[in-house]
Amino acid sequence: MFDWVLTGGTVIDGTGRAGFRADVGLVGDRIAAVGCLEGRQAKRTVDAGGLVVCPGFIDVHSHSEFGLLRGDGHEPRLRQGITTDLMGPDGFAYAPLSPTRLTEMKAYLSRFIGLPDPEWEWSDAVEYWDLFDGRVGINLIPQVGFNAVRAEAVGWDPRPATATEIEHMRRLTRQVMEEGARGIQTGLDYFPSGHAATEELVAVARVVAEYGGAYGSHVRGNRGEVDPGVREALLVGREAEVPVHISHLFGSERLYQELVESREEGIDVTFDAYPYMAASSHLAYALPRWVDQGPPEQVSQVLSDPEVRSRVVPDIEGFFSSYVARPADALFSYLPDGPYRYLEGRSLRDAMEDLGGTLTETVCRLLVACRMEVLMVYRWYDEAKLRRAMTHPLGMVASDGVFLGSYPHPRGFGAHARVLARLVKENGWLDFTDAIRRMTGMPAARYGLSDRGVIRPGAAADLAVFDPARFEDRATFRNPRVNAVGMDYVFVNGRAAIDRGRLGNTTAGRVLRRPR
Repeated sequence: MFDWVLTGGTVIDGTGRAGFRADVGLVGDRIAAVGCLEGRQAKRTVDAGGLVVCPGFIDVHSHSEFGLLRGDGHEPRLRQGITTDLMGPDGFAYAPLSPTRLTEMKAYLSRFIGLPDPEWEWSDAVEYWDLFDGRVGINLIPQVGFNAVRAEAVGWDPRPATATEIEHMRRLTRQVMEEGARGIQTGLDYFPSGHAATEELVAVARVVAEYGGAYGSHVRGNRGEVDPGVREALLVGREAEVPVHISHLFGSERLYQELVESREEGIDVTFDAYPYMAASSHLAYALPRWVDQGPPEQVSQVLSDPEVRSRVVPDIEGFFSSYVARPADALFSYLPDGPYRYLEGRSLRDAMEDLGGTLTETVCRLLVACRMEVLMVYRWYDEAKLRRAMTHPLGMVASDGVFLGSYPHPRGFGAHARVLARLVKENGWLDFTDAIRRMTGMPAARYGLSDRGVIRPGAAADLAVFDPARFEDRATFRNPRVNAVGMDYVFVNGRAAIDRGRLGNTTAGRVLRRPR
């Protein structure tokens, strides 16, 4: 007997092939049968006529971990049909770290993803991952976080690692890969990762390659010129003989052609992007690297120096003239409790007028007063760039969702729904079946999830069931905390997390450790 049978739906199996009408039977956490199941007994039968049945979506870049543990992060994911998120994108990780380094890392990463709850305790990667098993609503793909590895081996010093320290990083990387990680993530515009020389990246990537893992990277230059950073990632792939995945890449035609040529050379490279003309990161992104390169207290102290503030004027003004069009397009998404919390949802231009300061004075004042904990949404307007990224054959979909604040970027609540509702249905940029593949089979293959991202007997029962005519994003920049609508059923490891449009089981998720 089946636990569930979904009858008469259009199956889009995640491979890119055309949809077909079939029944899908589930037993436990697996897909048991695909075909005609008329007359077969089941504990629950769902009439999926007129609905799409596809693999659950896999988000390869989302900062959802703490929200999932707290319990308020399930619904924004599940309402989009997302059944799996990547852990630790941008190299953000909390293990393997000694107690002192862990305290420093928590303080540094608080500006991006907040602080973990005090009752969550762990001493290594395994204990951290164990926090999630059977407690969260979706699956998570474990990764080595290069930020943690380098902090533990080298600290925060702005210098290349020594040979001894590189060997220490290799040992730490091997330890976490042995424990079940499926790859490594680097965030080279952040610290202490940003201090690493290319040879360090190659050294740890070679360890990852031994285990069949992938090298994922927020490359250097996302504050400005990204091409050299992409080429560095390709060099790592070539030298370490490791698959390469580049995060949130919005590049030129010329740069994308380099990716194609690299694949022809034998480098297995892919990238992801999100379907919005807006980015999101912390306000300190506007600072030059020589200022923003340590724990918050250290950076705040440096930035309090009037001489330093004078020196950073060209950097901050240059950032806002190139990365975004103008301060009016830079919106505050999160500020900590205090006198400036009221700025959430307003623009940097508003803050300048309220505080009576120049651009640089306002940026520095807010960063120091808020201990660097200021998150922004940076609007940009280039539809051609967006279309290049979202339709390139090497690209897959990611949200890069950040869930802090009252006005986060809407991508965490709507990116995957938006691809189907806007890019497929409204704009015609993508074929429906191909869009599904970019959110299922393609990311599953990138991270070695051979039994997910596809519909076939024996595969994991992670499924999304919906009517494409009703499924759409509702989150906007003015009202970002609004869930997608139109998802009828979502199954996570065979458990109904969305059941007849209502939130169901939110504890079926697990960390998808690499088999030893």
